[in-house]
Amino acid sequence: MPPHPRPRMTLDRRRFLGLAGAGTAAAFSGGLLSACAPNGPRPGAGSAAGADRLNGLIPTFIPFDGPAPDLPGTDGAPDAFTSYPRAVDAITAPPGSGGSYTAMPPLWGPVPPGLGDNSHYDLVNRELGATVEFNFQDGNTIIDKMNAVIAGGDVADITMVPDWLINLIPQFNRAAGELFEDLTPFLAGDAVEPYPMLANLSSDAWKWGIFDEHLYGVPLPASPFAEWFLYRADLFEELDLPLPTSPEEFFELGEEINDPDGNRWAFGDFYRVMRQVFGAPREWRYTGGELVHQVETPEFAASVEFLRRVYDAGLVHPDIAGGGTNNKELLNSGRILVDQDATSAIIEAYQGVLPDNPDFRLALLPVFGSDGDDPDMHRNTPAEHCVFVRKGFEPEQVEEVLQILNYCAAPFGTEEYLTYRFGAEGEHFEYVDGAPQLTELGRQEVGNGYLFLSGRPSPIVESQYPDYVEPRSQWFNDAIRYSGDDPFEGIRIQRPNNYSSVETPTTDKVMDIIRGRREVRELEDVIAEWRRDGGDEGREFYQQVLQDHGRD
Repeated sequence: MPPHPRPRMTLDRRRFLGLAGAGTAAAFSGGLLSACAPNGPRPGAGSAAGADRLNGLIPTFIPFDGPAPDLPGTDGAPDAFTSYPRAVDAITAPPGSGGSYTAMPPLWGPVPPGLGDNSHYDLVNRELGATVEFNFQDGNTIIDKMNAVIAGGDVADITMVPDWLINLIPQFNRAAGELFEDLTPFLAGDAVEPYPMLANLSSDAWKWGIFDEHLYGVPLPASPFAEWFLYRADLFEELDLPLPTSPEEFFELGEEINDPDGNRWAFGDFYRVMRQVFGAPREWRYTGGELVHQVETPEFAASVEFLRRVYDAGLVHPDIAGGGTNNKELLNSGRILVDQDATSAIIEAYQGVLPDNPDFRLALLPVFGSDGDDPDMHRNTPAEHCVFVRKGFEPEQVEEVLQILNYCAAPFGTEEYLTYRFGAEGEHFEYVDGAPQLTELGRQEVGNGYLFLSGRPSPIVESQYPDYVEPRSQWFNDAIRYSGDDPFEGIRIQRPNNYSSVETPTTDKVMDIIRGRREVRELEDVIAEWRRDGGDEGREFYQQVLQDHGRD
């Protein structure tokens, strides 16, 4: 293929990206994952499989006829329930046949008591007709832990791996075939019929469980968007602050909020969100027959320059400016009023703060762009994580594990969901304002272990919190209109190693510019280094993917 021209970047408009937090990560590239070519690529070379090949490997979609939402989502936005519906039975008999299995999901927070000391585990395992014993990983150190687990081959019977982490594990597509059971003969096409809750998972999400032309992972369908600006709605109202509609208004808002003498700063961090405001693509933009990476676009440069201006003005809390990660604590305590976080982080904050501060309110800022232009809202990959079954089981054991995963895929509005998510009414939870709330025992014993053993559609359901469901539904239905184009939609990709490995050092260099440790003019040098160290190799690879799939 002929050498691809290298677009030059100017500094009159800009934009940025980086590694994510809050239990999910977004890398420079946007994190598409792997499916090998039939004969397999050379190590580190990258690979891709298109929708036509993937379609023959995924389960037939059979929607579950559960309770109807009060506020249907549009164009892929989540459905919403303004009250908790009457739960229905989805599974009529215990799915297991007496087997015992280990499970390794991540956990953010305290580890619940183990088997023999946990009545919630006893309850769910009775319902399953099988025993699941959890070996939780600390979600904050999962990168190092999971790399070691995969490299050593020491996987549990059931292993959950976040989607973003799969992309950081070298040659995961090859490891999947060595460590995990090929689920294709058990689930592909109509073979999924014995597992109706798994059949209820979206076809796009299933494609993210395919590696090396085989189905290995059971997916959790992802929310359309990972994160946005969260703001203290209660303090905005108290201070009579306006909601911004442009970056300049956002900056002026920060100046109005900032009060270091009063121990209040405007902002935490928001570099992953600001690039969307300025309209940079999630990873690649295909225009005029050329692929241009997000870091090469003028929108990327614009967001970097804007963020540097924010930092220079002292609008970011010094803990965050110094590289700290206590954003949640600062936002919840009112020492910052706007931060970047997962769209789901509001519920986490409500659970921790509302008991002591009933007036506390968090909300998502309305979507806005720059200079009258639309933003580019970056869609998540279709699956948030995948669950894998250890290789080496007898077929009947694989089927039993899949029945366990099927039970744990029962969606909101079912009795099974209530059981694995909340436990027994009167013991682990009570209904408060029409929604289940954990009791003291429930808070001690109920974790997210079973929740992470499978996937399910994720509607907006937290009707127990005032001013939450309807505004959140409206936000998603609005934001979905600004989803940017992806030239590689529907193609499952394993990125070349050099291209993948250049992300973190490039992010670090960009952060040095944003935080004042390097000059803005050095951004051109940073991008040139990115091209040299793997970016151009990635461009050639992605250009070939477009040609191979007839999209050039």
